[in-house]
Amino acid sequence: MPMDMTITEIPYVRLREYLGLPPEEDLKANRFGEVQPGLDLLEALGIDMTFVKLRGPANWSPPPPLGDGTAFDEWGVGRKRVDLPGGSYLLEVTHSPFEGADPSEIDLDAHAWPDPHDPGRIAGLEEDARRLYEETDLALMGRFGGTIMEMAFFLRGYEQWLMDLVLYPDFARDLMNRIADIQIALDEAGIRAAGRYLSIFKVSGEDLGMQDRPLFSQEVWQNILRPILRRRWQAARAALDRYDASHVRLMLHSDGAIRDFLPDVIEDGIESIDPVQVQCAGMEMAGLKRDFGADLTFHGAIDTQQILPFGTPAEVRAEVVRCVQALGPGGGFILAPVHNVQPDVPPENLAAMCEAVKAHGVYPLG
Repeated sequence: MPMDMTITEIPYVRLREYLGLPPEEDLKANRFGEVQPGLDLLEALGIDMTFVKLRGPANWSPPPPLGDGTAFDEWGVGRKRVDLPGGSYLLEVTHSPFEGADPSEIDLDAHAWPDPHDPGRIAGLEEDARRLYEETDLALMGRFGGTIMEMAFFLRGYEQWLMDLVLYPDFARDLMNRIADIQIALDEAGIRAAGRYLSIFKVSGEDLGMQDRPLFSQEVWQNILRPILRRRWQAARAALDRYDASHVRLMLHSDGAIRDFLPDVIEDGIESIDPVQVQCAGMEMAGLKRDFGADLTFHGAIDTQQILPFGTPAEVRAEVVRCVQALGPGGGFILAPVHNVQPDVPPENLAAMCEAVKAHGVYPLG
């Protein structure tokens, strides 16, 4: 059974030490703290996937940070590092360029939007993807354009964006469609360079659920969000078909209780769902496999809220067996932690997860 794992910097360093691997120089974490695992660690654990992504723009330089440490990205969003107990940190949004303004007074044409056609974004991408494809047995996931909904609330402020969806739907559509245009162009740039080497293309992340319920009403979903997301997903499929990558499956990342949206997501072209947050309402594995297993590959399912951080290795192994038995029959399951592994997860639990897959995730399943 294939395995995958995304992990943040601190637990990654600890995991390398636990496995007896040498320290890795020049680790670069993204804004979520995630790092790309080295090939030696993937081989040691038997993990079957890695990813390729776009580079930074060549023709843009960040403005100087503010006195409080707020640094700006190319969208004009400012973030500040917030240190947490245990050595981890978050890059929290501290400046949203459209926050506090009346929608009628926001000139979206005047905003300095990122240039998706900057040649620096794909510099070396094709070569890296080809090397991984030809020199390893790993399946490659493409991660190119970013989020639409999340970027909208980074630009607008989360509370105001949620209110815009109801009070100012035309403005909300305009903002998200402009973001979607850029993300689609970034997707197409990455697919053009590396699509033929991929197995999965992850059309970014659009969180549709909370822990106990959907995050959006059906009215907001059907009238505002779904048409914009569908346009992006179908553009990705068209680009894959155009650049000799029709074999690639489309994966959507969406946290939380999202069962209500899955029929529409499938109809609109998504073929794999991540992270299968099985602790959330309506996300019971047996029901998901029964109702959607013919149309979706499931990616994730190993709990990062309780089992991985606080369970024993024996409890982790038991959870792996439970997930394998529920989601594994007939294929269509890539076992992975539900989300980026955080510093509260001990390395012995990650090792136990991978060992249990090797012992209990071999087809035909017993």
